[in-house]
Amino acid sequence: MAQFALIWLLLLVSTFSQAAWQQQWQLELDAGFASASNSPVFASEDQGFADAALRWFPQYGNLQAQLVALSQNKQKQDNQHDLIFAELFWKTEVAERDLLVGKQRIDLGVSYGFRPLDMFLPYRRNPVAIQVEEGVGVLSLSQFSGSGEYALFYTDSYLATESEGLQQRGAGLRWYQLSNNSEWQVLTYYDNKRALNLGGTWVTTFGDAWEVHAESRYQQHYLRAVSHLNPDNIGTVSPVSEQEFKHGFQALIGMTWANLNGDNLILEYWFDNRALNQQEWQNVADISRYLEQQNGGISQLRYSQGEVFNGQNLVQHNLMLHWHRDIEDWQPAFDLMLAPEDGGVIATARLDYEFSQGWTLGARLRYLGGASSAVYSLLPESKIGLIKLEGYF
Repeated sequence: MAQFALIWLLLLVSTFSQAAWQQQWQLELDAGFASASNSPVFASEDQGFADAALRWFPQYGNLQAQLVALSQNKQKQDNQHDLIFAELFWKTEVAERDLLVGKQRIDLGVSYGFRPLDMFLPYRRNPVAIQVEEGVGVLSLSQFSGSGEYALFYTDSYLATESEGLQQRGAGLRWYQLSNNSEWQVLTYYDNKRALNLGGTWVTTFGDAWEVHAESRYQQHYLRAVSHLNPDNIGTVSPVSEQEFKHGFQALIGMTWANLNGDNLILEYWFDNRALNQQEWQNVADISRYLEQQNGGISQLRYSQGEVFNGQNLVQHNLMLHWHRDIEDWQPAFDLMLAPEDGGVIATARLDYEFSQGWTLGARLRYLGGASSAVYSLLPESKIGLIKLEGYF
């Protein structure tokens, strides 16, 4: 109730103090179709969907916010409607230092396909449908120099309504430095769920067309869903449990090339030891297919294996190629994500056309699968296509 009272207060202030407020609205509409895969893990079926999001970005002096009205409608499923306070924060200066208080999205990564430094809330990279990215509660104090920044901060992701299972509270230090054509960033963070987190980034440019970037993170503890089933213990053990592991590590290296014609290429490789290895995924696939062939309630146990798919990265080794081109009003793009261990492929084509100032019509097509033994072929959808309309006013 307190959240809705604050929303109405902001609306009233906006109404009676138009001269003092700056605001922008964004409307997103999409409609599409998802084609079900033949996965033995998920009970999916072909279905259409339509989503809508209306975002309001008000600003009054140093106070900024983002409020989202989200509607998600799926064929053969209950419709979902949410009002989300994605951000609400206040910035000011205290003793020649910048102070920030409130709920804000923190995005410190420098990479494209995966960002290890998204350690406060993991954000979906390159979604095809509408996605609302919430901020976390944050209190930070920053000091800037001529070529860098030092920051002391506290975060609380319990304030994010969409972060079930991912909440933590912690405090940390951030150091950023820019020198000539290179920039560095180091982050130290300690929270109540993962204990010590250490992260860093590096970016450098050379020539007129090339850039190289790297990003990594270590976390002292991490949770992962573990499957316990095999043909001999069905009915005697819990199918899946969440277990704590030590020493999680993610590392990414990539490069970018651009030319004067508007072409941009990004190539990235990243490793995540928190993900299941190839043998562990093979065991999940084997037991799921075995259960699928059984009769009665035993067959339904295969759906329990879906919990194993909740990690940020499904596979440990990841390759990604991204291309996009700016052609005046047209913006085509293509992503190719590969799992070299098992031949998995996720390919996404995008095309956007700005038909009026601030208004864009787009299309998305995504394929998930690859080799028959690939982890990506176990996902619930094999193809997703949609058209979308997006505009600012």
